[in-house]
Amino acid sequence: MGTPTPTHHSVRCYHCDHPFDVGARAASTNCPGCNQRVVVEDVVIKKLMPVSRVQTCGRLVIEKKGTVIAEVVQAQGGVEVMGSLDARVESGGPVVIGASARWKGDCRAPTMAIRRGARIEGEFEVLDPGP
Repeated sequence: MGTPTPTHHSVRCYHCDHPFDVGARAASTNCPGCNQRVVVEDVVIKKLMPVSRVQTCGRLVIEKKGTVIAEVVQAQGGVEVMGSLDARVESGGPVVIGASARWKGDCRAPTMAIRRGARIEGEFEVLDPGP
């Protein structure tokens, strides 16, 4: 007998910062705090993605051959970059920049891990976790 699969998980709205629970298989829903539509699943990028915004209550993962070019990235669950990112980033979770990653843009996040060899251009602000 294996570990039971969770039926729900907690997320935080990237519009109003309201925390709420969603079904484990949900891709999107309406935030109960602001009633706006939100993406709640992780966004995984495997190729070039030129867009104006990337927004998710989950994580943004950019794989080695992936590239995101955007004005703004909002990922409440965190950001992991192994490929290339050119955007202003607001992360509610940890940011991890891999050794072969290229990062261009400013970033606000609660924690950051930058692997040796990453190419970075921008300003980084570590958020105060509060009381």
